[in-house]
Amino acid sequence: MTKDVTPNRMGHALRRAWGRVRWRIAAIIVFTGTSTILIVCLAVAALNVVVRRESANVVEKQIQVLVQASRSVAPAILDHAGDCTGSPSNSGGLKPLLVYTDEAFPQAEASLVVESPRGVQSVLPGSTRVFGKHPEWLPDTDFAGLVVDRGQLEIRNVLTRQQGSCTATATFTLPLGSELAKRLSSAASMAVTTVSPRPFRVHSPNQRVFRTIEGNFLPGMTRPAAVVLTVRNWETGAPEDWIAYSVRPSYSSTLEDMARLGSQLANWVWLLAALLFLVVLVNAAGVGMCIRLGSSIATAIDDLSRAAHQIAGGNFAWRTPVRSKDQLGDLSCNFNEMAIALERLKREEAAALRIESELQVARSVQEYLYPRVVPVLRGASVAGQTLAARTVGGDLYDFVDLGRERIGILCADVSGKGIPAALMMANLQAVARAHLREGGDGAGAPAGCFVEKLNQEIAGRFGDNRYATLFWAAYDADTAVLTYVNAGNPSPILIGAGGEIERLNSDGFPIGMFANARYTAKDIRMQPGSRLVIFSDGLTDAQNAAGEDFGDQRLIDCCRTIAPVIDAEGVAGRLMQAVAEWSTGTEQFDDTTVVVVDVAA
Repeated sequence: MTKDVTPNRMGHALRRAWGRVRWRIAAIIVFTGTSTILIVCLAVAALNVVVRRESANVVEKQIQVLVQASRSVAPAILDHAGDCTGSPSNSGGLKPLLVYTDEAFPQAEASLVVESPRGVQSVLPGSTRVFGKHPEWLPDTDFAGLVVDRGQLEIRNVLTRQQGSCTATATFTLPLGSELAKRLSSAASMAVTTVSPRPFRVHSPNQRVFRTIEGNFLPGMTRPAAVVLTVRNWETGAPEDWIAYSVRPSYSSTLEDMARLGSQLANWVWLLAALLFLVVLVNAAGVGMCIRLGSSIATAIDDLSRAAHQIAGGNFAWRTPVRSKDQLGDLSCNFNEMAIALERLKREEAAALRIESELQVARSVQEYLYPRVVPVLRGASVAGQTLAARTVGGDLYDFVDLGRERIGILCADVSGKGIPAALMMANLQAVARAHLREGGDGAGAPAGCFVEKLNQEIAGRFGDNRYATLFWAAYDADTAVLTYVNAGNPSPILIGAGGEIERLNSDGFPIGMFANARYTAKDIRMQPGSRLVIFSDGLTDAQNAAGEDFGDQRLIDCCRTIAPVIDAEGVAGRLMQAVAEWSTGTEQFDDTTVVVVDVAA
C-alpha cells in the first residue's frame, strides 16, 4: 500500500511545485536560448557569405581595373601609328609602346588595320591575330569591356578613327588566362585559379543573388568561390554572366586584415574575448532573472488560485500572503481588498435580505389595510385599486359603512414613498376609522368637520414637512347625493351619462400642513349612468419612455372609451392597465391609486 501511495504523493508534489506556468516559463527560456543559438549560427553563415563573396568581389574589381587600364592602349596605338601615307609597320613610336604592352598585359595582343582606297595596308608587326568584320552592335567609334568570343573570355578594346581618306582600327585583346590569374593572386593575396569558362545560368537578377548566397552559405565550405563576370557576347552584343575564375578565400588573411586596422592582433583577441564573456554573463544574468521572476509569478498564481478557490467556496475571510512589493504584491493586495469588499457585501446582502423579508411582511400587512370586501349598494358599485412604487406605499383608499345605504369613501396620498409613507398612511387610516366609530360623520356631523379633525390629529405628528392630500366623500344611495371634501387631492372626474365631464375641484389645503385649516364640504347629485373616478397624482404623472406624462386629458379620453355597462371594478382595472401600458419600459416613481363610483343607468 505504501509503495503505491508514495509515488502518487511525489508526483502530486512535483506537479504542485512545477505547475503549468513554470513549464511555460522553462519553455520560454529554452526557446530564447535556442533562438539565440540559431541567430548566432545565422550570423556566422552570413559572415561566411560576406567573406566568400568579398573575396570574389576583390578579384572582380581587379579585372575591372584592368578593363579601365586597357582603354588607353588602342588610342595610344592610333596616336603613334602615323598617317595613311606612311607605312604603319615602320612607325618608330609603336615599338616602345608594344614593349610596354607586353610587360603590363601578359599574353595580350594588339592589331592595327588601315583601310584606304588602296585596300588594307598592314597590321602591327608581330601580331598573329587578324580580326574580321566588326559586329553590327559594336559602336562606330570606341568600345572597351569584357567580351566572350567563341567561348573565350577577353578584355577587348576597339577604337576606329578616320584619318583623311583612310580608316584606322586599333584592337587590343587580353585573354583571361593563367598568366592573368597569377597576377590577380599576387594582387589580391588569394589563390586565384583558372576554370573552364562556362555561363552562370540564371533567369533573373534576383536569382543571381540567391544562387550566390546558396553557393556560399555553409560555414567552413572548402569549395572555391566562383568569380562571376558580366560580359558582352561578341556576336550578338547581349550581356551574359560567365564564370571566369575561382578563388579560395582565406579566413586567416581576412582576420589579419581586420587586425591591421588596430594596433596589435592581441588587442583584438582580448577585446573579442571580453565581449564574448560579457555576452555570456548577460545571458546568464537574464536566465537567472527569468527563473526568479518565473518562480515569483508561479507562486503568486498559486496563492491567488488557492484564494479564489476559498472565496468561491464562500470563505470570504481568506487572505492572500503578500510576498513582494512589486506589481505581483500589488495584485495580491488588490485581491485581498476585493475579498474584504466581498465579505462586506455579503454582510450587507444578508442585511438587505432581512430588510426585504421584513418589507414583504410589511407589504402583506399593508394589503390587509385595504378593503377586503367591496360594499354592496343599491343602484351603484364602488371599487378601488392601488399599486405601490416600492415594496410598501403611501397611497390609501378605504370604504366605510355609514349605515342607512350610506358609504364613506376615503382616498389619500401621503407625501414621500416607502416605509415612512406607509406608516403615516396606516396611522391616518386608524385615526379616520377611530373618529367614525366615535360618531363622526355617521352621526350626521358635516364632512368638513371630519376632515378638520383628521388634519388636527396628523399635523406635526410625523414632522413639520409631512402631509397628505385627501379626498373624503359620503355617498347616499337613496338620494344619489355625494357629499365630498377635497383637501389638495387631484380633482376627481365625473363622467355624465351623455359623456359630459365635470371636475370636483376644491381649494382645501392638504391635511397635516396647518393645524387650524378649515375645510368646506360640497354636495353633488349623481345622475343615473354617471361615473366618478377618484385618483392620486401617480396616475396622471406616469411617464412613458419619451418622458411624456399620462396627463389629465389622456385620462379623460380613456374614461370616455370605457363602455357604460362595465362596473366600477372593471373601470378601475381598465384605467390601471392603460397607465401600465403607457409606462412600459420605465420605472414607476410614485404610488398609483384609482377609486371608481359607478351609478347604474
